[in-house]
Order: sequence, then structure tokens, then C-alpha cells
Amino acid sequence: MSVSDDALFIDSIVNFRGIGGLVTVDGRTTVGGLLWRSGHLGGATGIDLARLDALGIHTVVDLRADHDIAVDGSDLLPDGAVSCRIPIPDRGGAGAGIRAMIMRGDEAEMARAWSDGRSTKMAVRGAKMMVVESSQVRTFAQVFNVVANPANWPLVWHCSAGKDRAGWVGTALLTLLGVERDAVVDHYMESNSGPESRMADLVRSGFVTPAASEMMRPFVEVVEPAVIGQLDAIDEHWGGVESMFRDGFGFSDKRIAELRNRLLD
Repeated sequence: MSVSDDALFIDSIVNFRGIGGLVTVDGRTTVGGLLWRSGHLGGATGIDLARLDALGIHTVVDLRADHDIAVDGSDLLPDGAVSCRIPIPDRGGAGAGIRAMIMRGDEAEMARAWSDGRSTKMAVRGAKMMVVESSQVRTFAQVFNVVANPANWPLVWHCSAGKDRAGWVGTALLTLLGVERDAVVDHYMESNSGPESRMADLVRSGFVTPAASEMMRPFVEVVEPAVIGQLDAIDEHWGGVESMFRDGFGFSDKRIAELRNRLLD
């Protein structure tokens, strides 16, 4: 398995890691210390804010919807950091509905909605929509315009758990940089190092049964079919990652080349 070595232990911010240290198909390596992804910063401690400050974080891009912030709390920022909020559209309030059902912990309700593999199918469908659905593409174009601007670096982008919306930003960016496909998948799946322990905690606490935990797992963890579906959709819908960045996100060939030059050794 090839995963990023650009990591930093953050006590109060889940799923925090950078994009550095990944090998591309042409033998180059992604640059570390400039771009980071994470879960929300709503519970950041003073110690962890000092760690972010030591990284020189300039910009924090918040991808959460209003209902996420109502639960998580607003971001706490390191000194001097600028907040840039770009909420990813939540079609029909699906995210809020899923979170509410998990919090209710009603196994019968979950079974009616999520049993027989339906939760996995929902997670995969939601992941692919980020790649192809027009309103989401327009919003992610705004995200990449900020994330890919060196004037904003060092930068952290995040959603709530740092796995789905933040995961797609990482997948698209690493694919554009030419990181090997298996390494892109591995980077996406690293998100399960945190959610797995939270899932186990829910079962141990008696909040949910093991059966219920399996039904909700695709919403608490990431699943490999989701990132595979996204990678396939890049090719099938856009005709390749460069076409997606040009036609979907409005990047010029010059900007793509400059981004690669800055983020690859």
C-alpha cells in the first residue's frame, strides 16, 4: 500500500493529513507542507491551533452545509488564518437526514432505509454525483479555484469528518497531479483509520447494535467502490482528468501545468 507520508498528529481534528510524499506515474513525488485535508475545526484545542499555526496555515476552506455547522460548531482558526466557506450543495437534505437517522439509533428505521446493501449504493451514488452533477461541479469549481491558488497556501480544506466532500477534492487533485491510481485509492481509504474507532465506540457503548453499525458503516466510513466510481466517472463523463479541470472547473492548460510544477518534485 502506498499512502501519504505528509502527516501530522492532531488531537482534536479528525482525519488530518497532507498530500505530500505520493509517487506519480512518471516517477515524480507530490510536495508536502502546502495542502492539507481534515475534518472540521469546531473542537480544535489551543494546542492543536498552535500546531496549525506552526504549519503556517493561511487559508481554511470549509465545505460544510449549514446543518453540519449547527452540529459541529463553527471553525476555530489558528492566528492569522483566513476562513473561506464554500458549502457543498446537499440535494434534498440527504446529509442531514442520514445524520439524524444515525443519531436516533433506531435499528428498524435503518433497516427499512439501508438494509440489503442499500446504504453502500447510496454512498457510491452520492460520491459519483460530486463528479457529474452540474450544481456540485459548479461548486467544486469554486473550491478548486481557491485550493489551487498558491497565494492561499499553506491551506487546509475540510468538511465534517474529512472523508467524503474533502475526499473528492483530494482524489481529483491527486489524479490531476498524476499520482498512481492505487495510491489515490489508498489515500482516500486512509479516512477509515479514524471512523473505524468511532464505529467500534458506538457499538461498545450500546448506542447501536453490530447489525445497525453495518448498515450505517458506509456513511461513517468510506467505501472503496465510492472512490473507484469517482475515478471511473472522471474518464466516462469527462474524458479524463485534464478535461474535467478544463471543462468542469474552468482551468486553462497553463494553470494546470503551473499547478503541477508547484506541487511536484
